[in-house]
Amino acid sequence: MAGAGPAPILFNEFFQMFIRCMPPNGWPVNSKIAVGNSGGPDSTCLLFLINKLLTDLRSKAMTRYSMPTAVVSLSVNHNLQEASLSMAARSAANAKAMGIEHLTLDLPWDTHPFPAKPVAGQPMEQIAREARYHILFDAMTRTGAHSVAFGHHADDQVETSLMRLARGTTELGAGGMRRYRRWGMGTGDVEGGLGWVGHHGLNRWIVRPLLDVRKDRILATCEEHKLDYVNDPTNFQPAVTLRNAIRQMLKLQEEGKDMSALSELPQHISGSLEKIKEAAADLQETPMDLTAGVHQIHGAVKVLSSRLEDVDNEVTLHLKNLTLPSPPGTLILSSHALPAIVDPTVRLAFVLRVMRYVSFHPWGSLRADGNRRKSSIQRIIDTLWRSEGAPPFTAGGGVLWQPAIFGAKRRLRVGTQCYDLQVHPGERRAWIACRLPAVPYHALQNSELPPKLDIDITERLVTAMRCGDDSLEVLFDCRFLVRFDLSQIPEELVGALRNYEERGVSLRIKPRTKFYWPKVLLRQPLCIDTTFAALMEDGQTDTFGRRPWISMEYVRLLDAT
Repeated sequence: MAGAGPAPILFNEFFQMFIRCMPPNGWPVNSKIAVGNSGGPDSTCLLFLINKLLTDLRSKAMTRYSMPTAVVSLSVNHNLQEASLSMAARSAANAKAMGIEHLTLDLPWDTHPFPAKPVAGQPMEQIAREARYHILFDAMTRTGAHSVAFGHHADDQVETSLMRLARGTTELGAGGMRRYRRWGMGTGDVEGGLGWVGHHGLNRWIVRPLLDVRKDRILATCEEHKLDYVNDPTNFQPAVTLRNAIRQMLKLQEEGKDMSALSELPQHISGSLEKIKEAAADLQETPMDLTAGVHQIHGAVKVLSSRLEDVDNEVTLHLKNLTLPSPPGTLILSSHALPAIVDPTVRLAFVLRVMRYVSFHPWGSLRADGNRRKSSIQRIIDTLWRSEGAPPFTAGGGVLWQPAIFGAKRRLRVGTQCYDLQVHPGERRAWIACRLPAVPYHALQNSELPPKLDIDITERLVTAMRCGDDSLEVLFDCRFLVRFDLSQIPEELVGALRNYEERGVSLRIKPRTKFYWPKVLLRQPLCIDTTFAALMEDGQTDTFGRRPWISMEYVRLLDAT
């Protein structure tokens, strides 16, 4: 009908959106999904649609998929603006009206691990985001939620793409947000610190069912079902954040209005807008003309997002074909097969995937990707794809790349000497990516190591035993999960740990071998260290004749998300 407004989202339509954002292995049976609820139209619409969908599915048994069976609404009160309390109250009221469990999470600024409340002049948006994600993950853990759904939509996707262009991203980054991704290990370095979630984050997911939907359809859905919501007033202040300025720029452009007001923005924001225009035009595969209209920009970002999914699938296939049997925590890549990857974007994604798998930085963090510095990643690509080979090198991400000679029936040979060594029948030249050593291997036993590589677990283990816990898990070097079955702990160790503080006794996890595999050792004054367990080359845990009360597992993933 001519002049008809945007259509509300239909329930059958939303069902398809929800399926498309399902994690690769589906949702666990009888799982719970959280919804990040700000009280605004996007999250209110999403909360309503998810609750309606799951209620209908339970009553009609209409799907062959395993689906979440419960919803919990999570609202974060940042207490950074006058509207904070009213927005939190609206979030709680909406959830109550829908009969949904709800938690309001007040950020405890200046209470560990949260920083002091940010003030003018500080990167308020970044600080608030890190604090918000930290408290949301804690709430997911407390409520047993396997996934959290956010109300990001197609307009948000465009804004995210353009913001990343301002920061100098690649075409991969310009693809924007993924429909689903693992939470990851977080952004912090210190266990218990802000942003740290550790290995638990590898089993939690962020999903975005509304990524293909424009904002106007979300508003139409709220109107159709008479959903109450509040608008965050700071979303309409272009001088506050770059995202707001981009939103204003696109709005003025879509309405055909004068954009001269944007020139009065703070210099750092107006400068970023200029960078966006230049970077968008320079995109190789899908250049964007920001003057061509909002629909063209949306179309270009959609193409980039689709391209990102295709690249992910292609990289997964190449990794299956190129990866050779590798020692734990490393990845050996066949050199002669690398030239099969010719697309520059696929090469880039391939290198980033390997770095994230091997790095000692938290999985999923920018640091594990070498901060995605173009020059560093391009150096890796240029070196790996050089036909004449190269000596060992590093270019960020905590990853060491070394030439190697691999043979199924011969010992792996690694290092510069591989240049001159003859390749025997059944062998092939390769690259091995491994953890960048903190100290040279020959000095590993006698050097002082950073705390994350010399973990004193005595107090944790003794406390767990006193509390009657059956097990204890420790993440070592953001790479290996060390599990202790406390029901099988050797009596000799129990005796050695009595009065451990007075006697100066400690149980520690430290690295061994050039690949920094973990070992568990008992340290006592005037005694040689006793090793209770060590990870071996075949990936098995050796407990040296004792019951298998310790297990060690490499937990980093080669997955795209």
